[in-house]
Amino acid sequence: MLTPHFLASTSRSRIALCSIALFAFITFLVLGWRSELGEKVFGSVSFVGKRPSPTLNSDFYDWDTLSAFKPVRQDIKGKSTRDLCKAFPQHLLHEIQPVLKTGHGVLETRLRPQLQSVSACLDTLIITSDVDEEFEGHQLIDIIAELPQGFRDNNKLLKASGYFVQKALAENGTLGTVDPAKVGVQGWKLDKFKFLPQVSRAWQMQPEKRWYVFYEADTYVVWDNVFRLLSNFNSDVPLYFGSPSPGHDSWMANGGPGYVLSREAVRRLVKDDFGADGAFLGSKLSERWENHVMRNCCGDSVLGWALHEDAKTLLGGLFPMFNPHPLNGIPFSDAYWCQPVLSETSAEDMIDLWRWEESRRDARRPLLHADLPEYLNLTTVPTRDDWNNAGWDGYPAPQDGKAHESFQACGEACKADDGCFQWTYHLRLCHFVRSFRLGEAKEPEGEDPRIRGEEVHHWSEEDKRFMAGWDLDGIRRWMDGEGRDCQTVQWVRPSVTRIF
Repeated sequence: MLTPHFLASTSRSRIALCSIALFAFITFLVLGWRSELGEKVFGSVSFVGKRPSPTLNSDFYDWDTLSAFKPVRQDIKGKSTRDLCKAFPQHLLHEIQPVLKTGHGVLETRLRPQLQSVSACLDTLIITSDVDEEFEGHQLIDIIAELPQGFRDNNKLLKASGYFVQKALAENGTLGTVDPAKVGVQGWKLDKFKFLPQVSRAWQMQPEKRWYVFYEADTYVVWDNVFRLLSNFNSDVPLYFGSPSPGHDSWMANGGPGYVLSREAVRRLVKDDFGADGAFLGSKLSERWENHVMRNCCGDSVLGWALHEDAKTLLGGLFPMFNPHPLNGIPFSDAYWCQPVLSETSAEDMIDLWRWEESRRDARRPLLHADLPEYLNLTTVPTRDDWNNAGWDGYPAPQDGKAHESFQACGEACKADDGCFQWTYHLRLCHFVRSFRLGEAKEPEGEDPRIRGEEVHHWSEEDKRFMAGWDLDGIRRWMDGEGRDCQTVQWVRPSVTRIF
């Protein structure tokens, strides 16, 4: 006969076993969730509304997106910037906060074209810089001044980079009469100090926005595509989107193409910036990471690490939609084709590209990489002297043919090679390219004699020139190939294995 003690003991054992089993099951779920963190967070929890139809193994989201611009497409002829901005969906800026980072040294070369195009319609724009000043009707905020005073005033790197010299020039009214570079101001070295305090300032000025979009003066942002993208995610999940680069023991978003933080990610970063009464106490975020900023070359790297540690937020890599290439350097191929363009870097073409985008926007189809060769005229571009189009994705032509004998022979060899789209000829060497891109102007090079084996070559002026050509028929055939009409838009899923 079973005693009460034995029955009680057995009951406790069963409860314990059930508890262990339940704990094991929960642990299994948690570990499974962590092992598929990118897919689970970005593929389920974070979505707004109906979930996309592809399985989690798909590389792309099956989204049918709509433009919020009205009218979607405009006749740009004779239209001013103000006229074109009437179509911009200002209501979305109640949810999305743009934050533009710049510096005094690039006001004319980068910020002016930015404010005349990509950022022209942003009524709530915050601009952070390295000196307080007004430019084109916008107040630029010296965000470095908001670093903790002790850290800022005794900072050897800030002193060596000319921050205090520039500040003194601004205070005595002579900043506009002096070339900052000639008095030792090194804007690129000041840049890394801006990343963390600008997050604090953005929340202080515009708290509880659903999304914070950070970009730079030479970043071309396709706002239509950014709005389409973010409408599919939940901002109350900690999210961090950008183009992946390896950082300090974690992945960071490259600052050049810009990056996006969700409301919850920013909340976690700035949680100590405000007192119990809501008063702003300063950028405690910057204070926590002072040592890292001093040791690290790059502010975007420190921000990525702060998100990893303080916000427990991993990077959702959206490469190539966040594109680190400049417009003229995009190597068009299947890797850069049916994917939407969220951003790229381009100061020179910014105004023309923006007006072109306004003229050809489509209600249901986002701007794709596949659309950009039209703007660049890559199916009709003539050969160019003093030009290099092989600076990326290039490879030497075979040595066992005539490709290296002349520019013309180089082009004929490229057209006969199944993998070549374009070529550059320089110093009697022929370089093929696997993708097609515009490239950039290149001054002649090769002043010193070059030794090949035992033979010494003294280059002629013609030899020193870079000469570039494109297989236009081959490019058109490739573009007309199966699937390259992009009937299926490839909204890529977040990944840090698909990188620049």
